Amino acid sequence: MAYLLITWLLYPVLLLLQGRRRTQPQRILLIQTAKIGDMLCATPVLRALRQAFPAARITVMHAPVTAPIIEGLPEVDARLPVQSAGWKGLRGKLALARRVRSGRHDLAVVLSPSLPVLLALVWAGVPIRWSLLPTRVGRTFRWISPLLADSEPHRHGELVLDTTARLLGRHDIVLRYVKIMAESPQGELLCDALGLPASPRCVGLAISSANKLKELGEDKLVSLILGLRQRTASPIVLVGGPEDRPVADAIVARLPSVPGLVNSAGAFRLDELPALMRRCKLFIGVDSGLTYMADTFNVPLVSVVGPTDPREQRPMGPQVRFVIKRLPCYPCAFVFNAPYGCHTGTRACIDTVSAEDILREADALEVKW
Repeated sequence: MAYLLITWLLYPVLLLLQGRRRTQPQRILLIQTAKIGDMLCATPVLRALRQAFPAARITVMHAPVTAPIIEGLPEVDARLPVQSAGWKGLRGKLALARRVRSGRHDLAVVLSPSLPVLLALVWAGVPIRWSLLPTRVGRTFRWISPLLADSEPHRHGELVLDTTARLLGRHDIVLRYVKIMAESPQGELLCDALGLPASPRCVGLAISSANKLKELGEDKLVSLILGLRQRTASPIVLVGGPEDRPVADAIVARLPSVPGLVNSAGAFRLDELPALMRRCKLFIGVDSGLTYMADTFNVPLVSVVGPTDPREQRPMGPQVRFVIKRLPCYPCAFVFNAPYGCHTGTRACIDTVSAEDILREADALEVKW
């Protein structure tokens, strides 16, 4: 709060330093510092900004982990990777403001609002500042909102892209809900090396989540694999990052007699995974980045939503099924307020989901097993 009070006191001086607003933005900063799924859901905004301002230079401020998603996209001219841990204290906030100021941006669009980011935009002299606001706007955001050129609070139970569309629509920017991501040709070579068929015949299974609150767990994944093998002879591919390799190895060790079980955990970079997704006829995962990636390529999928509210953010492809346990405590995880621990201590929204619940939704997709 002290930083906000100081900003208000110095705001007349900051206004003098920020310079004139251009009629058409020439340097745009899009800010999405959340993780993989959120960045994928931000890519329609990238496309909308590029279509609205084709000559502008667009920079994306992002978490380092999401770099492969946007690196090389024609919609992105530059990247500004940031770690939120670096924003602590006055020194961290000033350093962030200096980095923003060095880009000489004249428009910033904020999809992941936080006090340090919004303060940095003001301190850096970015003249036009548009931002989404959290569902529950507390005192801090109420104080900083007047320093924004435009803002849009998210409504409870509303798709975040709908909130974003209202904000952009007031400026004649049309948002179409189609996700994109960068792709590396190396992904095809990796798929071939794993012996995966070129046509979409595989079943992809995400084995983890960045938020451990959402994970299915090793036992449930084993049961799910056995149920899938009863339905299909297609390769079942375990998908995850290098940190998921121990769990994937443990699953494979427990299922030595299951043919066609492929452990790809840690084998692919993010920009190599599209090749794998295109070879899947079905993908199963929790509400995590890999599930949103499968949705980006319109793979039929089952999403186990766990504690999250799919009304706010969800896969939107033509063939999507959701597994939801509507408990008294559900939902408790939201786009702008995501807990990393269960407040009841039970994780019932995940632990009461059975492999059969998931397989039932997979059957409803009517894929060709």
